Amino acid sequence: MNVVEQVIEEARQELAKGKKTAAARLLTDAAYRTRDPQEAETIIKLAEEGRSQAGFFGKGRWDEIVRVASTRKNGAQAA
Repeated sequence: MNVVEQVIEEARQELAKGKKTAAARLLTDAAYRTRDPQEAETIIKLAEEGRSQAGFFGKGRWDEIVRVASTRKNGAQAA
């Protein structure tokens, strides 16, 4: 398991515990580190899950994670 996979798993656990801030921080880190389209897709799915649980003012954080992971996913597919 590589570093990004470990961070994604930690984020998944934090999200399951209801610790959305910690999960978002971890997913942001993972989104910037990954170059793998499958990892990016997993990050996007988790971020969308977090966004669905977020309040009105917390949605932007999750949108940013999706944006970064999407650029990683699309960039990796173009290479």
